[in-house]
Amino acid sequence: MKSSQNYSVFILNTINPIKTLMENTGILLASSDLENAEEVRNIFSRMHNNVPIISKVYFVKDENGEKFTSYGKVKTLTDLRNRSWYKEASSSEKPIVTQVYSDLNNQNPVITIAYGIKKDNKLKGVFSVDIFLEDLYKTFKITTNTENTINYITDCCGHIILHPSEKLLGFSMWDPQKNYIDQFSSQQNKTLKSYTEIWNENEINILKNISGHLYYDLKKQKIYGYFCKIPDLNWIAVSRINYQKIEEDANLYLLETAFGGLIIFIFLIIFIYIIFTNIYNKDDLTNSYNKNKLLEVLQKQSDDEKILLFMDIYNFSSINAIHGSAFGNKVIKKLTDTLNNSLGRDGILIHSKADDFLFLFSSQDWENALCKSKQLNDILTNLEIKINNSTININVFLGLTKINPSEIKDWNTAILLIEDIFNNLKKTTESGLLTFSDFNELLKIKEQKDTKKEEIIKAIEEDRIVPFFQPIYNIKENKVEKYEVLMRIKSGENYLSPFPYIKIAEENNLISKLDLIVIEKAMKCKNNMDKEDKIKLSVNASGKDLNDSEFLPKVVRLADQYKIKYQNIIFEITETQNIDNIDSLVKTIYSFKQLGFTFSIDDFGTGFSSMQYLKRIPANYLKIDGSFIKDINEKEESLYIVKSIVHMAKAFKMETIAEFVESEEILDIIRELNIDYAQGYHIGKPSDKF
Repeated sequence: MKSSQNYSVFILNTINPIKTLMENTGILLASSDLENAEEVRNIFSRMHNNVPIISKVYFVKDENGEKFTSYGKVKTLTDLRNRSWYKEASSSEKPIVTQVYSDLNNQNPVITIAYGIKKDNKLKGVFSVDIFLEDLYKTFKITTNTENTINYITDCCGHIILHPSEKLLGFSMWDPQKNYIDQFSSQQNKTLKSYTEIWNENEINILKNISGHLYYDLKKQKIYGYFCKIPDLNWIAVSRINYQKIEEDANLYLLETAFGGLIIFIFLIIFIYIIFTNIYNKDDLTNSYNKNKLLEVLQKQSDDEKILLFMDIYNFSSINAIHGSAFGNKVIKKLTDTLNNSLGRDGILIHSKADDFLFLFSSQDWENALCKSKQLNDILTNLEIKINNSTININVFLGLTKINPSEIKDWNTAILLIEDIFNNLKKTTESGLLTFSDFNELLKIKEQKDTKKEEIIKAIEEDRIVPFFQPIYNIKENKVEKYEVLMRIKSGENYLSPFPYIKIAEENNLISKLDLIVIEKAMKCKNNMDKEDKIKLSVNASGKDLNDSEFLPKVVRLADQYKIKYQNIIFEITETQNIDNIDSLVKTIYSFKQLGFTFSIDDFGTGFSSMQYLKRIPANYLKIDGSFIKDINEKEESLYIVKSIVHMAKAFKMETIAEFVESEEILDIIRELNIDYAQGYHIGKPSDKF
């Protein structure tokens, strides 16, 4: 059982780095000139040289099916765009791994890892690497037979990917091909027949379960082996007892002194153990432990309570987008050093994935862990990191929880759940540290989120998403000339605020659908209530909306349908940190401004994205975050901040809008500051009518 599980982790740590390397190389391909043979050769050669098990590296152009290798453009006998791996990779955001199939040229068994390369949200082609099973065998055959145990890997259809016998590569355990059977002697065929019978007897068990036993006979009296499915790859790792080897070894020990052989055997086991330990447990980027080590420790330790700290960098995707992935990797390394210096002696640091870290405290002292986490939070708040000639400041979210092992059935699932919940909590809080002394509190949060998701879906299905309108007052002309469109959820006679639901909608890719529902209904209301089309509507467009190339054109079609002038629609850009490609967004804004639409940056003055994107986004309006406006008459620092924002806006030729104007006194102050528009309860509360 342990051999099967370890082998599963080993294979995952072999294939996943290749997938990651393909994603990083894909960034180069997306912007490279494929006709430049030297450029393509350099990209492919570096990848081929760094990973020995890769047999071929190539790119298939989506436009015409041309194939590019390290030798430049090459001819193909068939259109590879019709291959199933090409179609699957084209529609996937991540690299996909195929089942075993026969290579077109030499009919040898092969697997392909394929990754769809997109530029400006358009498929450029599919980047692929072939791994011939014979190359995989040559590299890893030493690992397939250990401690009287035979280890092998199959795909989800039972085709053998790796096995101690090279002859069996590509052989189907469920439905053996005749050309494989003919390679073996009659005695070997009997063995193969027993293999096939065992797999067919256990087919339902294998397909249904994540892991389990394979039995030697129908009476299930003799265990033949153990299987374990490999996450993400949909492969199966099998470890079976080598009864023949056990009998041979027993006879050998009886017939001769095996001291010398024993020493060599021990040496090999130690050597393999060291290699496997490093592969299984070490993270290449940070040289710290990976999640496999965490799972190993958790499974070995006693049933005492565990304390786990989750850490994640805010807006790490923006750092990669602005500075590049190589710079981002250096940030991760620097952060690792800081974490080791702060926590190293108190437990085990784990680099889980990308910008996520975990720390397992060695002590069960909650107060000590809480104190250490607060000290770390102070260090990581606005942490300054210097790389070459660049200096950036990062903030790190921390989540601390206590876990009772008696409540955990599967540690791997539990860790994934903790990471998922904390990642979602990070998006909904400005706090640097959240603590949960009871793991069940985290589970309740997930249950609440699932409930809210169901409520959103039900509200959409029952047509209970409605627009409300809040007036925006032109201070200089002393009149209301715009309305911001806000979402409400009808519940009986009441209208619910969308605030608790917005983040849930974003996490579940429902926000664009909700925004379009609200926008269409708002335009319909405007068409009925504003026959002369004089009033302007300010509609929300989130970062996720703007990443969708279809969102803005859909709004244009709605404006045409309801006969609304383009200049009377303002796109209010929210959640700028979720904008994946700022260059593409800038081009989009310019093209839609030429049609007459205008744009506004929402909640300016708080967060990373507002300050970073001010110079880049060619907006017409700047909406000052309400947190500075609501106490501008009481706090001098808020007054100074708003003054600075107004000066910046004027420098960029943007008009300013103040939110949270809730009294005449505040209105007088922002009028003196030369702010152009006011919005808030003093001006007017949101209503279902103008």
